Amino acid sequence: MTAWTPAADASSFPLAYVLGFIVLGGLAAGALAMTIIRIARSRKPRDEQMMLLAAQLDGRYQVCVRMMEIGLTREDLRRVAHSRGYALIEHRFAKYYEFVRYPGRP
Repeated sequence: MTAWTPAADASSFPLAYVLGFIVLGGLAAGALAMTIIRIARSRKPRDEQMMLLAAQLDGRYQVCVRMMEIGLTREDLRRVAHSRGYALIEHRFAKYYEFVRYPGRP
């Protein structure tokens, strides 16, 4: 059995720290960028948000939208969903809205 020597592992030790910082920094930068984008989307004018939501409700059986991405009231969401033939389900714990197509609707 060989003994552990600090000199043998000393060359890879700083490299591991540098790679770790790069990976963690990249993840933090990505999360920050996504948060900024979502906040910017939620601050659009009400009419524009309603048009964008109506465009997403294009006949698919299920559409999910994060609460952070949309700044509309529940009544506005229900109005747009109903006009497109969808039911609104609010998932408060997971923080997203689910739009499900009514059965039998064209």
